[in-house]
Amino acid sequence: MQIRTIHAADADFAAWYEVYLAARVADNPTGPQWLEPELKVIYQGTEYRSVQLWLAEEDGRAVGASVLALPQRDNLTRAEPEVFVRPEDARRGIGSALLAVVDDASKAAGRSSQLLYLEAPLGADSTAGMAFAERHGFTRRIGEIMRVQRPPFDLDAVARAEESARPHAEGYRIVTWRDHAPDEFVDEYARLEGRMSTDEPQGGIESEPEVWDAARIRTAERRSDLMRRATWVAAAIAPDGSMAGVTEITVSRDSDAVGFQDATIVDPRHRGHRLGLLLKAANLRQLLADRPGVQTVWTWNADVNTHMIAINEKLGYEIAGWSAGYQRTI
Repeated sequence: MQIRTIHAADADFAAWYEVYLAARVADNPTGPQWLEPELKVIYQGTEYRSVQLWLAEEDGRAVGASVLALPQRDNLTRAEPEVFVRPEDARRGIGSALLAVVDDASKAAGRSSQLLYLEAPLGADSTAGMAFAERHGFTRRIGEIMRVQRPPFDLDAVARAEESARPHAEGYRIVTWRDHAPDEFVDEYARLEGRMSTDEPQGGIESEPEVWDAARIRTAERRSDLMRRATWVAAAIAPDGSMAGVTEITVSRDSDAVGFQDATIVDPRHRGHRLGLLLKAANLRQLLADRPGVQTVWTWNADVNTHMIAINEKLGYEIAGWSAGYQRTI
């Protein structure tokens, strides 16, 4: 077996992606997946997160793949690896060999811990990927519930939930935009994005606050554009003009199959006004007005985040699986 470095822009990335997809579908056959062109952009990296890729081959056939992401502005002692093996080639030492290469690269970069997330379908207590991680010393630090919405979307129920919540948010206004944050909001938007790394439940994960500013927002927007993913954003503006909360949904410009409900956060100073529900309802309504053919919207919440789970259930999300964050010291 040969393990070699590749780059996302290489023609060999197609073989890398085939291994990735086969392993992911084997572990979570009903879950959402990134499209190959989307993942190719993600794995090109940015100034905020570098990425390395490896491909394992036998007799010219791709049998394993791995990736290592390294934060470059914060969490500088952390590495974020993933290892994938074709299901038919499992339990032959391929994953362990790839992980050893990733470990060497993590240590060479000065990283002392590794963090990864793995998914499982509804009803499964574990997956092959989780068993592999645990055999190699990763411990489960947090559990998350995966939920999904599918047509027909009950916008009448969403409207009723909004009407019930609106009296609690007097003085706040909801603004929405597509793809590119207006200059007047970008600094506050970045401030709240940074809070996502501290305000979301972390369980036992060892992590530092992420550093966000307007430049990082613009980099993320450019990357989404390269991925051909459209982004819908709703923000709550407080009476004093500050941004009290924000939420995001992304969908491919070329496919209605998979939407991702991304970050949702309300500034602690403004909690208690039902802003989380109002933001997500407004954003979902705008998404479906623009893209009525969307087939799924997926979201993840820490299993202890009962407040956000209650909001999602009011908006029509149903449990579809779960994920877990694993970490280890190296």
